Amino acid sequence: MITTVCMNPCFDKTAETDKVNVGDVTRLRNIRVDVGGKGVNVAIVLRRLNEAARCVGCLGEENADRFLRMIAREDVPFDYISVPGEVRTNLKMLDHTKQTVIEINEPGISLTDEQIERFLDLLQQKSQDSQYVVFSGRLPDGCPPNTYQRCMQVLQGKKVFLDTAGESLLHGIKERPYLIKPNLPEMQAIMRKELRTLREIRDAAMFLISYGAQNVVVSMGKTGAVFVNEKKTLFAPALRVEARSTVGAGDAMIGDILTGLMRGANLTEAFKFGVAAGAASVMTDGTQLVRKADFDVLLPKVTVQEV
Repeated sequence: MITTVCMNPCFDKTAETDKVNVGDVTRLRNIRVDVGGKGVNVAIVLRRLNEAARCVGCLGEENADRFLRMIAREDVPFDYISVPGEVRTNLKMLDHTKQTVIEINEPGISLTDEQIERFLDLLQQKSQDSQYVVFSGRLPDGCPPNTYQRCMQVLQGKKVFLDTAGESLLHGIKERPYLIKPNLPEMQAIMRKELRTLREIRDAAMFLISYGAQNVVVSMGKTGAVFVNEKKTLFAPALRVEARSTVGAGDAMIGDILTGLMRGANLTEAFKFGVAAGAASVMTDGTQLVRKADFDVLLPKVTVQEV
């Protein structure tokens, strides 16, 4: 069993427009709504690849019923604490004139200290039978930067995947997570400099390993991805696919690294699973994540080389 954590889930609304008309009406088409949030996305990917997974989180009570109906269609068990407010809606608009995506994200719920304590109790209870626990995404308002670290402290003995940024990541790596997955901009923000070569990326990953991370995967979009631990550094070039949406690609990567590990693969092979899933994810519209048929076609095409 794998438990994913999504403390600030959302509805992802995606749409297209011929042109964003600043100061005037913008007409949208091809609108779709999916449940989202990074932890939710990881759980959905795992379930689509037939792995046992659940998600634990927090829900705004005003529209929780709609969220629960939609996530049930993905066959993802969702355990949560109920808090005042609404599940947020994030809008992603594809402007065909400029070929750019505009993202408008709501802040979502805010948690009190008492609600954080309730969530910690729920997490500890629901993850008892899990080998891996995934923490990913931005924390809700009201949560101090060490909240993921506190979560990890109540899960002694679990292998933790941590996919967050900034202070949340720097606090979390003190608990020796099994794997972290920053993207390149997040790595550059931590290091406070541009990372232009694979050697520089490897050195930055080793810096995070020196602080506690056991394995580091850096996703680099169209360039590919890098896997680093104390024993080796691997580079996987990006697969050439028709990109329709990059939303959720990093979540798909985490989900399939876990899929590989749960099926007995070593870390190198599991890294290949993740690269294939990331590529498969960008082939889908909006936030539809991975289709198993796409993943099965792409996996044999992944190549890795030692750096």
